[in-house]
Amino acid sequence: MPQRSDQRTREEFADDLTETLRDDSTEQETDSSSFVQRARNRAASIFSPRVFLYALVVLGSAGFAGNAFIPLPVLDNLAGLVGVFAGAFLLGLAVERSTVLESAAAGAVAAGLTALLGNLALTAFGDAGVPLAMFGAGTGLLAGALGAYFGGDLRNGLTADI
Repeated sequence: MPQRSDQRTREEFADDLTETLRDDSTEQETDSSSFVQRARNRAASIFSPRVFLYALVVLGSAGFAGNAFIPLPVLDNLAGLVGVFAGAFLLGLAVERSTVLESAAAGAVAAGLTALLGNLALTAFGDAGVPLAMFGAGTGLLAGALGAYFGGDLRNGLTADI
């Protein structure tokens, strides 16, 4: 029967800790497939392509809806960013794991493409296309990241024990 931590001696704790560290960090594996599998698992825990695609659809739709339904005649791109923020907020609120990285990338793609295609004449006939797309992507990245962060923060606050 395992002992409680307050009943264990320092030597037993040190032996268990040494075994744990030896198992995780000093064991050398020669099989490259296990290295690839571990790298895939770590990459999937950081950035999920499936969540990115969902975020791209949600944030793109929310940006389009923001441009279509929020009446800001001069600042129409700002309305799209409000939509991207709202979509990322809802995504962060709905998904249990953190979606900040996926939402930031999807917001950058959605807002960058919106800025590029929304000013197609400047893109095609002027030299303002690339800087405009980069500015749109940067603001979309910020809107997506902040929306997902605040949505996840609200979800954590609503589900935490008092």
